[in-house]
Amino acid sequence: MNPEKIKPVVLEAPVRKERTWAYPWIGVVLGVAVGIFVGHPFAMLAYDFHRCMMAGTTCNVTGALLHSFAWHMWPMMLLFSLFGGVSWGIIGFVLKRLRESRLRLDALHQEFEFQVATLRHHYKNLALGIHGFSGRISRKLTHLDEVYCQCLSQGNCPTYEELRPEFASLTQNSAILEDAAQRLMHTLGEELLFLKALTSDSLKSAPGDFYPFLVHCIQDLQGLRFREKEIRVEINGRSLEECRDSLVFCFEPYTMEVILQNIIGNAMKFGDLIQIEVAEIDGKVRIEVRDNGPGTDVEKLKNLLLVPRERRDAESTHLGLKVSLHLLDKYGGRLLVWSQPGAGATFFIEVPKHAPSVP
Repeated sequence: MNPEKIKPVVLEAPVRKERTWAYPWIGVVLGVAVGIFVGHPFAMLAYDFHRCMMAGTTCNVTGALLHSFAWHMWPMMLLFSLFGGVSWGIIGFVLKRLRESRLRLDALHQEFEFQVATLRHHYKNLALGIHGFSGRISRKLTHLDEVYCQCLSQGNCPTYEELRPEFASLTQNSAILEDAAQRLMHTLGEELLFLKALTSDSLKSAPGDFYPFLVHCIQDLQGLRFREKEIRVEINGRSLEECRDSLVFCFEPYTMEVILQNIIGNAMKFGDLIQIEVAEIDGKVRIEVRDNGPGTDVEKLKNLLLVPRERRDAESTHLGLKVSLHLLDKYGGRLLVWSQPGAGATFFIEVPKHAPSVP
């Protein structure tokens, strides 16, 4: 693939930003206008009506309105404008606080969605692994039962040496199943750290070698979620076993694991050849994840990510991508994508090499 022909599109999650600070000032301006053009003329009309009623004369509405804007009435106009500006400014301040509270509630709701998606990400991998290996054990036991029933009826039961591969396979699958269960228990203890990665500033970035961490994330996906699928993964043109590169920079492992496994897991879902390139560009670390899947409509994906939550198709929530975008935003990084129908998809993860603490 020619890098010069690749023009990735930056993916963005919907961010609701409003200038609530303008509410009180808008209230002051409206209040001054209402005081001058509504309050003061209305007061003059009321005064003229009261005077006419007391004197028994006919009221001159037009004259009273024109008189309210005479130059010598500026003290009263100033008084009404001050009263209107202060009162409407207070109303604007109240509306500002109400709107900020609503925005905070929306942000909390979004954070909750991200937390649920992160939990689902880890438990889904573990659950798929446990389900897959329990199914293998069940099929092996069924096969052994059929073999013994057949040999008993025919009187030619296999020897131990003939059945040894079957028992070895059962032992291996049981060990993997036990390991997956232990991982599940271990993950239960680590979920608080993943939630902190989303909601707090207690997790700090620290220098670490990125390549062993990347290999661990890939092997974790292959060992649990995609064990039944033949997938070839290359890092910088070499297999996982041949990868001996080293790149030390500051990153927060819990947050980075969620980002990598979301993007790489999505590539493994649609392709069987995953090519990963890691490079340093202008003080940033760029991780390029390319698959040979059917590709995706980039503009449609971008629009789906920007659709407000209440109008989003329940079957296309893309919470995995939203979680990654949210965490990358906290990291000071970004996510880009390039794809063409039939040519696979390429995701670009960019993070600063000297990343600050995850806020």
